[in-house]
Amino acid sequence: MTDDGITLIDAWELPEDRIDESVARWRERVGLIHTAPGFRDARLHRRLRPESRLGLVNVAHWDSVEARDEALANPAFTASAATAAGYATVYGGWYQVAAEFRMAENGSGDAPGITFINAFQLPADRIDEFLPHWLGHAESMSKAPGFQDSRLHRAVAPDTHFQLVDIAHWDSPEAWRTAHNDPRSQQRLSASPGFAVANPSLFRVVVGF
Repeated sequence: MTDDGITLIDAWELPEDRIDESVARWRERVGLIHTAPGFRDARLHRRLRPESRLGLVNVAHWDSVEARDEALANPAFTASAATAAGYATVYGGWYQVAAEFRMAENGSGDAPGITFINAFQLPADRIDEFLPHWLGHAESMSKAPGFQDSRLHRAVAPDTHFQLVDIAHWDSPEAWRTAHNDPRSQQRLSASPGFAVANPSLFRVVVGF
């Protein structure tokens, strides 16, 4: 275990009319384990636009994989998880931070802002080839007004569905869209290699522990 711990990311594909139900179930389940040894924090993100592929994204930090496995042995958690319906496809995995950009001084204070999450599907053996493309784009976006921070998470296991997940925070949806729609940003995106399939969306945090 390192001081940075490890990050669990669960990305959910599900119908818009089942999101409220899923949020309630997530709140119940995490409420049962958030006091367990090794738990650090968890936030559930909900998409801003219903047409986005991913409806919910859970981002949780633990001291270790073993700590979460021990917490999930809680009989109450097991019973709660067993009641979950089969309407959602959940892509989960363990991640370590591979790269990070952060504003030296964030003028937004305690403003909640919004979260931009981009989950990438690509072969595990081509991640190193893809990283320079992401780094170039992320560095440019980090200089835009309204940017707060960005972390690129790399999957621990090679068979994880989303090998890379970018999680960035911005002051507002408008700030992100302005930076995203900049011609220079669009030019960099168009040059991204075709073997990496991006799934970008804007989210807001709906539950946190």
